[in-house]
Amino acid sequence: MEGEQQDMFLEKHEPASDEDFNWFDEEGNLIDSLDSGVTSQLSKINRYIIEVKQNNMETPRFIQWLFTNGYKIYCASDCRREVDCMSKVQRILFEREKTMKNWVSFKNQKNIYLKEFVYVEDIELIWSTYLLISKKSIETSALFSLLEELCIFSSGFPNLSFTRILPIYKEIMIGKISWGESYFKRGTDKEPVVLICYTGEKIV
Repeated sequence: MEGEQQDMFLEKHEPASDEDFNWFDEEGNLIDSLDSGVTSQLSKINRYIIEVKQNNMETPRFIQWLFTNGYKIYCASDCRREVDCMSKVQRILFEREKTMKNWVSFKNQKNIYLKEFVYVEDIELIWSTYLLISKKSIETSALFSLLEELCIFSSGFPNLSFTRILPIYKEIMIGKISWGESYFKRGTDKEPVVLICYTGEKIV
């Protein structure tokens, strides 16, 4: 089982106590301006990096493993910048498509949408979307509250709310689909599309 799980990840960081760890911002720059206590606090969260094939041509083994083990997968999609660049007609078509695919608006936040992926075939691994992965079902209202507590739409990914919230909700993983300068495959110059997950509990 250990060998199978290792194959699922490009990289994993399961910190030992008092272990230092380098963190990078959204632009891929090393965070060295943070107070050492803050960096140490962040380093205590488990981090897993999974490679995602572009255009959803192949479902990552990690996603298949989650479904096999009964995890619930919720997606939060922040489309505000994308919609700002659309024409009026494009916006109408965009909103119609979201409705048809059963995306739900995030409270009063226009153009932020939520959806539960019920089947592995439903999974949409879209750049700059967030996945909230749970061992238990989460009602929509509770999901909204949890996303607000994690501050992913206002304070970036990751942020210090993670160190406060994730150790409390140990059955939760929060992930983001990312690409480009935020991650380079070790030993190469490749910039794969990745799912970066943080959780207070190690994946066993």
